[in-house]
Amino acid sequence: MFEQTLKHLKMHGLQFDLHETTGPDDGEKAARRAVLEKPYDAVVAAGGDGTINEVANGLLGTELPLGIIPLGTVNVLALELGLFKDPEKVAQAIVFGPARAVTVGNANGRAFLLMVGAGFDGRVVAGVSSQLKNSLGRMAYALMGLKEIFLSRPADLVVDADGVRYPASWVVVSNSSLYGGKFLLAPETGLESPGFAVSLVTGKTRWALARALLEFWLGQKIKPGWKQVHPVSKIEITAPREESVQIDGDYFGVLPLTLTSGGQSLEVILPCAAPIDPGDAKKD
Repeated sequence: MFEQTLKHLKMHGLQFDLHETTGPDDGEKAARRAVLEKPYDAVVAAGGDGTINEVANGLLGTELPLGIIPLGTVNVLALELGLFKDPEKVAQAIVFGPARAVTVGNANGRAFLLMVGAGFDGRVVAGVSSQLKNSLGRMAYALMGLKEIFLSRPADLVVDADGVRYPASWVVVSNSSLYGGKFLLAPETGLESPGFAVSLVTGKTRWALARALLEFWLGQKIKPGWKQVHPVSKIEITAPREESVQIDGDYFGVLPLTLTSGGQSLEVILPCAAPIDPGDAKKD
């Protein structure tokens, strides 16, 4: 996918420099250097949602738009934008696609584009090593999820959403409508909509978690096992014991967590509305 996309970019006459990330936060640092060192027209992140999150954090506060070459296990952001893993279409989007401002959430000072999860999915993401993810892909998360349901005690969370408190064993704060792939968790929100959607599993038993997961994976529009609140601009999540947090699908740390919406935006390059012929006008 990556090499094929580069081939199509060259066919369109695009000039670019490559940087291979070497570890955590390197994508953010590389994006910041790109802003300072050369007059680029855009910065493109090639990777999964975690890599894109790093590059996005490096571009906040600048005028450079973010382009995407979707790789990784799932790449929810690409699905949210309607950017599928077709090298030619991805290249056309980068070269000719319009840039549009999307809303960016803030979690303890860290920007996120998609979602933040604590409780069940925070534990699952924390428990999946890079080696396991590389070898098993999405199956690694499924196996860790089963382990959490049957062998672990559900989390004990307190979620304050704009001043209203809710108990929960799992909470997902969504800045986008999709979660975990093509699964529609928060249809009332999106990258261009103000405010978050907060989805909570308020039951604190293994059965409550299992039921919520089943409703989620079956794609049920009505999910009795979930409580959903929207729109919300500020959320605080706490727990009496240490609980892991995931941001845009990557491990972030542990609670407590404060999330705010509406303070930042980022220019993101969107897919082209129609196919572009390589012989058409080119962009440097």
